Amino acid sequence: MAMYRRRVQRIGKSTYIVSLPNSWAREIGLEPKMSVVMEVLPDLSLRIYVPSKQSRSSVAEHNVSVDPSLSEEDVVREVIGGYVAGASTIRIAYKGVRRDVVERAVSIAKEKLMGLELIDEDTANIVLQVVVDPNLSNLNSVMKRMIRLSVSMHEDIVSYLLGSADRSILEAVIARDNLVDKLYLLALRQLITILRDPYEMGKRGLRYYDAIYMTMFIKSVERVGDHGVNVSKSLLLLDTPPTFIVDLYKGAIDVFRSVCESFILIDKDIAIDAVRNLEKLKSLEEDIRRRHREELARKTAVTRILDAISRIVARSVDIAEEVIDIYALKKMDKLKAAESEEEEQLKQI
Repeated sequence: MAMYRRRVQRIGKSTYIVSLPNSWAREIGLEPKMSVVMEVLPDLSLRIYVPSKQSRSSVAEHNVSVDPSLSEEDVVREVIGGYVAGASTIRIAYKGVRRDVVERAVSIAKEKLMGLELIDEDTANIVLQVVVDPNLSNLNSVMKRMIRLSVSMHEDIVSYLLGSADRSILEAVIARDNLVDKLYLLALRQLITILRDPYEMGKRGLRYYDAIYMTMFIKSVERVGDHGVNVSKSLLLLDTPPTFIVDLYKGAIDVFRSVCESFILIDKDIAIDAVRNLEKLKSLEEDIRRRHREELARKTAVTRILDAISRIVARSVDIAEEVIDIYALKKMDKLKAAESEEEEQLKQI
């Protein structure tokens, strides 16, 4: 990373001038009268760039070299890494490796990643391209779909517990988690792509701290989907569903849905109200564990279900706290912006 030092000159009462590095200007093709964008970062440093020259994807292709030291799982991880990093094309070159090993790895990667398609191949290369549905090009849309799927998984499990669905619904829930995982990786990919493009960040009003909390949020939603899989697998081991957990389970789902809504809207009040309801759920869980102590000791699958519900509640608390944190940060940003504007107005007097 190049670093330059310049002296600041002042013209008039409120104009500061600093010269731009000549080598940088030549490299990006800066010309007289062109407009540049100056972005104030959270640490009060400035990022300067020309929107028309801003690269939309500085690394369009990700190359994976496969040799005998790499396992099938290693190749899958390499492909996922390139996908999440935002590569539009992933080229796999292999030598001294059986083709069927690479093909299996590609097949597994395609099952895990949304929009990954094979577009070319020969005796030593396989080329994959990422083609995502335009309806999923918006990060918020992906997050909302993740929420809907995760919530629907648990709602279907409750339907089974209440007797309005048969055991096949549990298998469907397990299969559905694969889509939640795909959306999680797609959301990560989109977030990283935005962060690498300051113009896109500015256009979307995204700050770096937003990205930190978004990453934690989508991971929580993905994990709640995983808990749906764990609950379904545990229920498949039981001859009779434990209906005494229904109220607790429904309460946990309702709270999770509410805190997810609060995150999308950045609504602190919804988050606080949702967390208040958690105390009732904790008391209900303690009561269930006390009254059904003997059954829980005999049937470990039921204990695992209760543990999963407890973890959903814990994830909900995490999300609510994230919303409160973001709200505080945005409030501080507004205050700082107002103070800066007031200072500028005073200088003009």
